[in-house]
Amino acid sequence: MPRIGILALLSASLFGACSAPSTGAATMPSAGVTASPSTIISPLPSSSMFPSEVAGLPVVSVASADELLRSGKLDGEAVAVAGFFDQFTPSCPYPGRYIGPIEGWCRFVAFTDSRATAQLCQPEGSNGMSCSQPTETNLAPFFVSETSGDAWSLLTGGATGEPAALVLIGHAGDARQWQCTAATQAQCASAFVVDRIAWANGYDIPPVAPQTGNQQTGKAITPRMTLTQVAAATGLGGDLLTGAAFRAGDIATIDPRWNLADDKVVWLVRSLGPSAQAGSAETRPETVWLVDDATGKVTDSHPLKLASDYQPGRLWQMATAHGVDCCAGEVLAFYRVTSGDGTVAYEGMVPGGSSGGPDSTMFGGSYGSGPLVLPAGSYSVTAWLAPYSGGVAGAPRGECSTQVTIRPLDDVALNADFPPNKACTFGPAPSPSPGS
Repeated sequence: MPRIGILALLSASLFGACSAPSTGAATMPSAGVTASPSTIISPLPSSSMFPSEVAGLPVVSVASADELLRSGKLDGEAVAVAGFFDQFTPSCPYPGRYIGPIEGWCRFVAFTDSRATAQLCQPEGSNGMSCSQPTETNLAPFFVSETSGDAWSLLTGGATGEPAALVLIGHAGDARQWQCTAATQAQCASAFVVDRIAWANGYDIPPVAPQTGNQQTGKAITPRMTLTQVAAATGLGGDLLTGAAFRAGDIATIDPRWNLADDKVVWLVRSLGPSAQAGSAETRPETVWLVDDATGKVTDSHPLKLASDYQPGRLWQMATAHGVDCCAGEVLAFYRVTSGDGTVAYEGMVPGGSSGGPDSTMFGGSYGSGPLVLPAGSYSVTAWLAPYSGGVAGAPRGECSTQVTIRPLDDVALNADFPPNKACTFGPAPSPSPGS
């Protein structure tokens, strides 16, 4: 039976023995939560305990935010929501397919208008525990790599402890929906993605830059600038929502509209803009900025909301290396993707884990893999193998190249096949491919 390498993010109940460094936005496994329809705009839950405004945004109830989400009014727009939060991660078997970074799978999570309806687990018997999904209107928030604030630290008493009272600032219509499969993109588009925890259990929480890591090496990112200095450099002041430092080549896992391919440190910052429409006091549009950590200069920006004509394609990278021991972890597969004008859109490891045995290894295509989201056009793709140790890749071998054309909404899956001691050749990915 083949051995399977998986991300460390999977729970201990998952199957697998070998692993390889992987790229892609880190996200917790999650289970789909269906929110019940909201028919009226409701007041704040237990309004006496929650602030009426945070970060220049009026605070609304979960039911009100759910109504805005269902009407499409949270796409690229920030909203401040008061509610009660609880989370429980069950044991889940390896899913056997790719899971997008904001796709609901294998989690119980609640953000509801009452503490009682947010309680996910109850003691049962002398040592037992019974857990279930919430039945009331629920936003099921996603806390992602750039989220300011740690939701886990606000929960006390274990799985049966009381839910935390939080005010979250978040949005829907996140660009990471394009890193989900075509079949799950609509679900990912409606995910409530948290920019910032603004208030918790009676206290205001200022924006703080979260700790991030290099997705190629796993090493922590140590920026030169502080978030306060970034706010001053951009002139955003109180409109700054969240900011985090990343390796430039990892930015596409957060906002795939930026395909960068170098190791310098950049800040991804989100800020509030003025209300786009009269009478839309509940929400404000967000802008996303890139700031060079070395110089403090803004290098680019765009609205968080996706343009109506944004229709990229997905390139799924895989490699099969014959004569390479899956679990040794001494050799990895790499790709370089270059656009028609010579710009390198990606250069690094094949994202995802590894699977195989002592004589053959497949890289990518598993739970932790992810597509490269690219504008329509022609691209040159090069693959190679290299020894890897201590975060450093050795001399490449077996290199081969091909040309691909990506059309709008395409899913193109490539597999670089490496015979022992020979150059590779490109072919279609094994069926089913990651994007299917």
